[in-house]
Amino acid sequence: MPLLAALSPGVIVFSALSAVVLLATGLRRLATARAMADTPQSRIRSAAQGHVELLGRARWMPGPTIQSPLSGAACVWWHYSIEFAQAGDNDDIVITDETSDDLFYLTDTSGDCIVDPVGARVEPSLMRSWCGSSERPGRVPQPGWDSWFSFGPYRYSEQLIQLDDLLIARGWFRTQAAVADADDSREVAALLGEWKRDRRDLLSRFDANRDGNIDLQEWEAARAAALEQVRAQHCQDAALPDADILSRPPDGSDFLLTATPRQTLIARDLRLGWTLLVLAAVAAIFTLCALQAEGLI
Repeated sequence: MPLLAALSPGVIVFSALSAVVLLATGLRRLATARAMADTPQSRIRSAAQGHVELLGRARWMPGPTIQSPLSGAACVWWHYSIEFAQAGDNDDIVITDETSDDLFYLTDTSGDCIVDPVGARVEPSLMRSWCGSSERPGRVPQPGWDSWFSFGPYRYSEQLIQLDDLLIARGWFRTQAAVADADDSREVAALLGEWKRDRRDLLSRFDANRDGNIDLQEWEAARAAALEQVRAQHCQDAALPDADILSRPPDGSDFLLTATPRQTLIARDLRLGWTLLVLAAVAAIFTLCALQAEGLI
């Protein structure tokens, strides 16, 4: 094989490394598809602690609404970037590249789960790009062909999970108690320290003999009042419901938020996984033939 014998060692090494990378990536894609196919979707109320897959609607939590900083569109998650194309330069300058870290609800008929999207692999329901003449977009294109008719040196890219999207969420599920284990003594000490900073109020409440000082007996009364207030707060907090939270798994496994239907995801990963394995086999055969042509095997 004269053509293979003329190959440089660098090409052979690159081919061998490509075969390894393609094989590892393909196997990982197939494993992801298998894991998704084998993992039943859970309902939020009955989900086990640990790795789960949930299906629900994306909703806002109580408080300020979430909007994309680029377009102002209402959403539960956003990512955007702004790039500037210099004349005569193939490399665009990235001006801004930001991703949302706002918490939002995933809701099904059984309850709500707080989603912490930090570290997630997100497949959004809306992706769009358009161009303009200023660093901030003056207008947002309408769905369809509108973005094809935008011009200028600035390129805007935006990805959104929109409000009320049907979302698949795979990650680490945990239930966090509304009230942590109480430490009465520490909380009483902190409350007494706060009271001591307002001496006038402290004296008006606990200086029973009005001598301008808090004696030992009066201090014990203050401690009893602080303990009563702390325990009353604990009782009030105990009425709050526990919070279900989905976040990045601590073992580094896949954390996915996607608006793509489940069967589409599985089919896509299977197709990509087998394609990568075929390419890995081709790269491996090429490497072996090249080594044989060089007389190394």
